Formats: sequence, structure tokens, C-alpha cells
Amino acid sequence: MKSEKGLTFISTAILVVVIAAITFGVVYFVRLQLDKGKNEDIKTDMLLVEAKVQKLSGEYILEKEEDILIGTKLKDMEEETIIKEFLEKEILNKDEKEAKYYVLDQNNINEMELENVELEKDSYYIVDYNSSKVYYTKGYSDEEGEVHYLVEKEEKQSSQEEKEVGNKEEKKEDSKKVDEKK
Repeated sequence: MKSEKGLTFISTAILVVVIAAITFGVVYFVRLQLDKGKNEDIKTDMLLVEAKVQKLSGEYILEKEEDILIGTKLKDMEEETIIKEFLEKEILNKDEKEAKYYVLDQNNINEMELENVELEKDSYYIVDYNSSKVYYTKGYSDEEGEVHYLVEKEEKQSSQEEKEVGNKEEKKEDSKKVDEKK
């Protein structure tokens, strides 16, 4: 007696579930890409700050004037909640004799003429003017979800060196093939 054509309740429910799954997948992928871009921005900003810290450190070594160093000494900000939480993670040794730790906020970043570098709310950079290391109090996540507070340049250098070695080996093989053809 049912002669109506169209979707049944079950097929409609299945269609809704499939559309929901596709939507969830797209939203998840877009969010993942945005997070990855944000982490890359943080690392780039940290490298810009590091370059400026190296420059200021060089000027400090030449002129021996504390006024050259931008920021607030770490020991003067140890009671700040964000700094205190960061120090409790024991990522850096604040009592290291050779270290010259300073805390940078957005005003200090602007003073360094790095207006394109923007700190997130409730975050700081902690820099060591002796080693030029830059720490980010909030940290950033890598692909595996591990949180880093310092840019790992060694990884970049070693992977770059591996690529260069691979390119050299390819060129050698290509030149051998050319020699064999002659």
C-alpha cells in the first residue's frame, strides 16, 4: 500500500551520519593545519628575537653597558605568576653563573624594532644574552604533540645537512653515468 517514493527514515539517518562524519573530518583537518601554521609562526618569531638578541649581545660585549640589554632581569620577575610557573618546569637553570636572563614582553619586542612579532596574551620570551637562547613561556607543539619552549636549531641543521649530503651523492652518481656513456 506504500507507493510513496523517496527516502525512508533509515536512509535519511544514514545520510545525516555520513554528512556529519565528512564535516567533522574537514573541520579537524582545517584545525590541524591552522595549529601547524600557528606553531610555525611562533618558531619564526622566536628566531627573529634570537637574531636581535645576538646583535644586542654583541653590542653589550663591545660596550659593556647594561643599558644596551632590553627587557627586565629574570630575578626581578621571579614572583610573576607566569614566570614562576615556567621556572617550576625547570627548563632553564636560572642560577647559572654565565647566563644573563632577561624577560621580554610586547613592549620590549617593539623596542627591539620587531613590530611584526606578537606575543600571545599572558606570555613572555625569556632570553639569555650570553648564549642567545630564546625561551617562550607558553611553548609550542610539534607534530607529535610534544611541547617545546626553545627552538631546536640543531634538528633543522642536521636535516639540512642530510639533504645536502643526499644532493651531493646524486650529483656524483649523475656524473658517473655521464662518464660511463662517454
